[in-house]
Amino acid sequence: MKKLLTLSFVFVLISSFSNQVHADINFYGKINVSLEDVDSKNANETDFQNNASRIGVKGSYNFSPGIKLSFQIEEEIDPTDLRADGDKVFKERNTFIAISGSLGKLYTGTHDTAFKKSQLKIDLFNDTRADIKYILRGENRMNSFVGYVSPDLIDGLNVSINSISQSTGNGESSAFNYSKNDIKASFAIEQNIKGYDGKRFSVMLPLGEIDLGLIYQSSRKLSSGKSFSGHVVSMKRKISDKGSIYIQNAKSDMRVVSGKQNSIGYSHKINSSTKIFAHYSSLRKQDSNDNITFISTGLEYKF
Repeated sequence: MKKLLTLSFVFVLISSFSNQVHADINFYGKINVSLEDVDSKNANETDFQNNASRIGVKGSYNFSPGIKLSFQIEEEIDPTDLRADGDKVFKERNTFIAISGSLGKLYTGTHDTAFKKSQLKIDLFNDTRADIKYILRGENRMNSFVGYVSPDLIDGLNVSINSISQSTGNGESSAFNYSKNDIKASFAIEQNIKGYDGKRFSVMLPLGEIDLGLIYQSSRKLSSGKSFSGHVVSMKRKISDKGSIYIQNAKSDMRVVSGKQNSIGYSHKINSSTKIFAHYSSLRKQDSNDNITFISTGLEYKF
């Protein structure tokens, strides 16, 4: 990864001093924190929670007509205690270099898998305690990663393919993605990713004033051959120019036995970069003594 970062900075330096390459470099970030009350059989705690706050820099360069080089360096930060990964200040997120043109995009580094991205933002509670990663397998960000995204094969349809090197052998993740007229759909397959194979179908549909999202997934643990299935249903509706309510149901045995997750939330935009939100979520398990309830109010600021 050090070589990747070094190469990215070399691209920055070359572009900065060359009049022949048009450079577009941007610094960005997001602060997302909430005050959260967690209620379980063993404890009732209230504390500040970091929801994957991050900073990053990204850039692109017109290397030649029709060929673009780009990079992204993104790190998670934690404004609540300044430790995003154990005792470390930063935690690596999607960090890569890419080359793109009429034949598609080729990139390498650390990145969300095609399987993970196939959820199409149906998870309305992403990065919070109600994230679907606590119910479903496959929400993976991997390093030693090579990815390819095709141009449109037909109007609105492309293919994403990943090859991932692991200590347990090479893994693969791929997806067919469709997006047109506010309708989005994806079918993804992964093989030997963190010990699992999986299949996922996702679709987002606009139904009047409601955005409906559906995920159905099956996963198989390679060491035992045991298979699991699960689903997510989400609905979001704007109730004003700045306010939206959303609900979500997820169910699966992949992470916890008889896992059921029900969540409801409200968000209100203050301006184009800032919003406040309130969430309620419950995670139910086979053993009711392990049930957990979360209530949170928070703030998100993008820059």
